[in-house]
Amino acid sequence: MELDRLAKTLGEESAIGETRVPKYVVLSDQIIGEIEAGNLRPGERLPGEADMAAVLPASLGTIQKALSRLADQGMVVRRHGTGTFVSDGRRRLIDLWHFRFLADDDETLLPVFATVENISLTRTVGPWSKFLGEDADYVCIERRIDVNEEFDSFARFFVSAEQFPGLVQLDRNALDNVSFRAFLKAQYGVATLRVAEQVAAEAMPDDICEVMGLTSQPVGLVYHLRGFGYKDAPVSYQVVYIPPNSRRLEFGPVRK
Repeated sequence: MELDRLAKTLGEESAIGETRVPKYVVLSDQIIGEIEAGNLRPGERLPGEADMAAVLPASLGTIQKALSRLADQGMVVRRHGTGTFVSDGRRRLIDLWHFRFLADDDETLLPVFATVENISLTRTVGPWSKFLGEDADYVCIERRIDVNEEFDSFARFFVSAEQFPGLVQLDRNALDNVSFRAFLKAQYGVATLRVAEQVAAEAMPDDICEVMGLTSQPVGLVYHLRGFGYKDAPVSYQVVYIPPNSRRLEFGPVRK
């Protein structure tokens, strides 16, 4: 990104001064223009915040607000310790009920990309079978959770095959970056009215290490989520395996 050209354009916008648009909005829009013009390509690293502040007619705080706005819009990805990069254009998971990892400011939620890797019918016994009903068939949806392109988690989502007929036959690509909670409500009329969450620090199981390419069995977070519907009837059981990382996971009420 040519900072001198951006500085000139930003200076011209500031000189007009009639629109009263905040400078961080003007700056972020200018960077979007650079991306759309092809001057910034997917995966390309933007200049550092200090480098931008040394050239642009904008304070460091203004630059940080502009980059945060771009991250919220999915235009860039901010990676801890390495910088800010142009997003690869993937659609991200917007309805963040549970995968709420915090950025460096402890306020901004990092972008999350969920890719379904497998949908299968299973009778495997586990905590989900005790919750959803034993001696039953379950639909298991496995997906990889990419957090800000920094690290991956892996999730297994279980529901009753009898309660949700046809789910196992779905094209798995159709469920990428989809909120399962919203999907079950829209397609089957089954609402998840509350979720009980439990988390523990555990060694990652062998099969999870294999699918995630982990060479050892690191201790990470295993996150169990039980979804309840009308009259507290069981709806879903999800297990999320989160490897060691430096990001904080936010719990509690979903932000409005």
